[in-house]
Amino acid sequence: MEESAIKTIYNEIISLVESDLELLEKRRKIDEYHDYDLAEALMQMSLSQRRLFFECLEYDQIANVISQLDPEDAANVLRETPKRLTQAILNLLQTDDLVDIIDVFQDHDEQVTYLSLVNPKARKLVKEILAYDDSLVGSIMNNNYLEVSASTTIKETIKTIVNMAPKIEFINNIYVLDNGILNGVLSLKEVMSAGNKPTTPISEVMTVNIVSVTPWTEIEDAIDLMKNYDFFLLPVVDRENRMLGVVSYDDIIEALNRESDEDYARLAALSDVVIDAKRETVYQSVRKRLPWLIILLFVNLITSSIITGYESTLAMLPTLAFFMPLILNLAGNTGTQSLGIIIRLFATNQLDTRKAIRKHLMRELFTGIMNGIFVSILLFLLVIAMRSIQGETLADIVPFALVIAMSIAIALSVATVAGALVPLLISVLKIDPAVASGPFITTINDILSLLIYLGLASLMLANYL
Repeated sequence: MEESAIKTIYNEIISLVESDLELLEKRRKIDEYHDYDLAEALMQMSLSQRRLFFECLEYDQIANVISQLDPEDAANVLRETPKRLTQAILNLLQTDDLVDIIDVFQDHDEQVTYLSLVNPKARKLVKEILAYDDSLVGSIMNNNYLEVSASTTIKETIKTIVNMAPKIEFINNIYVLDNGILNGVLSLKEVMSAGNKPTTPISEVMTVNIVSVTPWTEIEDAIDLMKNYDFFLLPVVDRENRMLGVVSYDDIIEALNRESDEDYARLAALSDVVIDAKRETVYQSVRKRLPWLIILLFVNLITSSIITGYESTLAMLPTLAFFMPLILNLAGNTGTQSLGIIIRLFATNQLDTRKAIRKHLMRELFTGIMNGIFVSILLFLLVIAMRSIQGETLADIVPFALVIAMSIAIALSVATVAGALVPLLISVLKIDPAVASGPFITTINDILSLLIYLGLASLMLANYL
């Protein structure tokens, strides 16, 4: 949908809120819009318009709209909402959405204030979930799910689904519990398919070979399970197989997006990739980027030192300097390509064995060699053509062209392997491989490429020129 059409929808909603229509008519018309559109329109409203908007909706509708907002935006809206209404909204939110919003309140007193508005049972659960690390399933699980006992009949199960559906976010799976212990699971489709046998106990149609996770399972492992088994929901159990909650595909996707954002930030050497285009200030941008630039400043001093160490070689043949940017850029580019590939392989858990790692390194090595050979041949011919035009003899040109060609061939091979090897070494140290950021790989490759290029020039040109 075009931006103009989207703005038109938001303006329609705001106009409707401010109209003189009867409350029930307003509510009926507002109900025709998707919760996402209502949430986006809410963020365009003034404080007085928001109050009118909330008056047009039931509490559960307001909670649905709030759940569509980013947690930061939702928290800001609740800060400007009367406490009585805020209390009703918080207690109607799904657990995962409630946790995300409460987590935004970083100030301890403010977090306590909003937690006090939540009913004691939900408050206890929120505190438990907030205690889990963001990389664990426990941090995104939801305690709202459909449950029945093994002796429940198909007819009774359907009745339970009908009664609980308005209160449960996902009714795709029904979990069979015995004193809290997870014994089986069946899908909504399986329940409906058995509808012509209403007296059949659930125990006869449920699946007992259950794939589950614990709160301490890594989110990346849960993602793999969902992809491999084509699940929309995963049950979360403790060590005694006691049901604690479920983790849904949409929450997994949100977590995956956050992980991708973090990986991108590290890959780009940013301390924080979260950017709000409307509220981001110059100071915030500088604070995110400057620390890495200072670190890279000192690392790049090594590059300058290498050039200084080969001043005599450059003085003997100034043309060497002409090709330095070309070699450095090509080496940096191929290293970044290799880094991007290995980060992707890490993210999809395709480098989980030594054999897979060795195979990948060998593939990168041969890729670098082949790329180096092709590029070096092209560059060898290009150097000969350029210097021939300047009137130099072939005997003078070939040694120099050979230095350039061999340098680029070796540099590309080394840079390709370095782009894959550095993240692997960091992974061995139990650090997220995405921390091997692009600028660092580029700097490392600059150092290696200069050493190769100027080192070969010193050795070979001393013999031929």
